[in-house]
Amino acid sequence: MIKVRMYPAKNGDCFLISLGEQNKKHILIDCGYTETYERFLKPDLIKINEAGEKLNLMIITHIDADHILGAIRFIEDNNKNQFICIDEVWHNSYRHLQENEKGDFKLSKQEEDILKGQISLGKSYIERDSQEGIDHTEISMKQGSTLGALLLKGNYRWNSSFMGKAVALENKEKVEIENVAIRILSPNKSKLSKLEKKWIKELKGKKWNFKINENELFDDAYEFMLLMDEEVIIDHSEVSRKGEERDKIIIEEAVKARTPIDTSEINGSSIGILLQFNEKKMLFLGDAHPDIICEGLKNLKEFDFDLVKVPHHGSKKNMTTELANLLKSKIFLVSTNGVKHQHPDIESIAKIISLNPLEQKRIYFNYETDLLRQIDRDQILQKYNCELIMGSGEVPVDVKL
Repeated sequence: MIKVRMYPAKNGDCFLISLGEQNKKHILIDCGYTETYERFLKPDLIKINEAGEKLNLMIITHIDADHILGAIRFIEDNNKNQFICIDEVWHNSYRHLQENEKGDFKLSKQEEDILKGQISLGKSYIERDSQEGIDHTEISMKQGSTLGALLLKGNYRWNSSFMGKAVALENKEKVEIENVAIRILSPNKSKLSKLEKKWIKELKGKKWNFKINENELFDDAYEFMLLMDEEVIIDHSEVSRKGEERDKIIIEEAVKARTPIDTSEINGSSIGILLQFNEKKMLFLGDAHPDIICEGLKNLKEFDFDLVKVPHHGSKKNMTTELANLLKSKIFLVSTNGVKHQHPDIESIAKIISLNPLEQKRIYFNYETDLLRQIDRDQILQKYNCELIMGSGEVPVDVKL
């Protein structure tokens, strides 16, 4: 048996995949916000441990508040008093973006102070951002509170399947955990290089000329820089849709609408995987760019899936017509409360709804957003053979395969 649990994670992601009947294997993908972890995820992790089981793999797809803040609190708690064993963690920090550039020299006192200042700025910035209800509990105020620093402190097997290098297509295409196969679809080194250049540009823009070494301050400063950056990227077309009422949702028009493509370096670094177990195939695409997912699926010649986690919370920028046509599945998952960026976009949902109308499909949402309330579900079911299933936002949504 396979159970995929989609947690209420506000505008973020948190998925727990449990595989098998006895001595189950468990894979955790992202952790949403601190509230996601404390209210929903932690009790389930404790139950897994009490059953004599463990997390075989924890994946943090990319550095973004709605994916990583719950993970920071989780690892912080587990470091203080281990309540569950984690076999391996996949997470790309700054140390994984460059392979042969680090030196063994030390930072000067002035350079250390500059990086520490950036870390403090990042913590303060995120604490002040109350747009999603992020308060002082979301990020610890002490140094070394980033996920990278906590993983180092807890001595976890960090990207060990990739020999300590980045989780990237070129470093390893396939990882096997006994009878579980995981194929890497995203990122590749090109996507990661763009993110590294963004960070270097940020440093140079401040007239800083650091020589990169193994100092953990680089990981901390980098992580907070990305968190700050993602918080300020607001699509004005998304803001303008807030509270917009539609007399009628016309699926055919939404499918044909021209939409921009996601070019965010942060989302481009997102880990996307094809997970295979007992002949079942599941796609978990994080916030990955559609071009690299399309390329990966074509190379693998894989087009039929048992479950697809829709990329980037159903953003129209991450669901091109080409990608939608490749995603042949009876089950789709969309994780978002629709508050921050008004996801999911009708353009993305329409493309999924209109796919293969002769085959029955189900789209699971962990919240009923304003957009979804405007869709005539009965009409969608009758015309497109697609059932829309809404979660309450108060309990996880479980899907069994």
